[in-house]
Amino acid sequence: MEPVELTDLFQIGSNAKAMTATVCAMLVEQGILGWDLTPAAVFSELAKTMLPEYQIMTLEMLLRHTSGISPYTDTDESDFILPDFGTLPIESHIQHFAHFLMTSRPVLSQPGEKVTYSNAGYSLAAAMAERVSGQAWRELIQDRLFHPLNLHAFVGYEHPARIAPSQPWGHILDEHGGFLPHSPEENLIPACLAPAGDMCISMPDYARFMQMQLNILQDQPSSFAPLHNHGKAGIGAGWGVNHLRGMESFGLFSVHAGSTGTFFAIAALSHEHSLGFAIVVNGGLPGMTPALKELISSWLAS
Repeated sequence: MEPVELTDLFQIGSNAKAMTATVCAMLVEQGILGWDLTPAAVFSELAKTMLPEYQIMTLEMLLRHTSGISPYTDTDESDFILPDFGTLPIESHIQHFAHFLMTSRPVLSQPGEKVTYSNAGYSLAAAMAERVSGQAWRELIQDRLFHPLNLHAFVGYEHPARIAPSQPWGHILDEHGGFLPHSPEENLIPACLAPAGDMCISMPDYARFMQMQLNILQDQPSSFAPLHNHGKAGIGAGWGVNHLRGMESFGLFSVHAGSTGTFFAIAALSHEHSLGFAIVVNGGLPGMTPALKELISSWLAS
């Protein structure tokens, strides 16, 4: 067993959604995207083949999980259906998947009707961002977010140890409750879903991103307001906004947890006290979310 170094990379899973939503907000601020923009407006070539629900859902619905699109969270579920990517380059998978969704995958509920957590919705949002910017997702997030914040982060690698052999391995639990190293050779996340949950980053770099989010909470720029649900309890874009149990007096927090089953991450940002917390572990453990929320609450109470 080796000690963790500050420069070590951790897979933060679905916590990458906050970064995807932030890039989209940046494009909204620049007038390249709009929160009310629909897939139909972006992919006009699909006008005759796009399913009707995709013609009325908006970018904000996609990022706030109210589009009605299937979850695509469990590869063992019967509705986790991917298109044939054939020999397409990895950089084309997000666009190909988006076309597949819009033309052949009916939604579970009418857009705007209710919350259905969806990884696929984030892929479609990223596909919209790719199309209007003219950049592939990995290049787009690098140019718009990583480079300006000087973040040492990686999209699309799944395992930190694929980036460098010395980086941490993830772990899973065996039937006896013991930790088993999880080989970085095993695929975890289809490339088409990378914007929804494939991000490797060090903790100092993640802290810089969280500081950016705290600045957004303090300044409340209108283009970024949906990220934190306009300062109200509910579902934001990349964040859930609520009180921490037992710590209601501290006000609202933006919180998100993410896991690939082999790593786990949780982040919480105070709306009122300019405080942020992030905890990462290289093990995908059940029951981790409430345990880490309780840990964050104990820090605040001390």
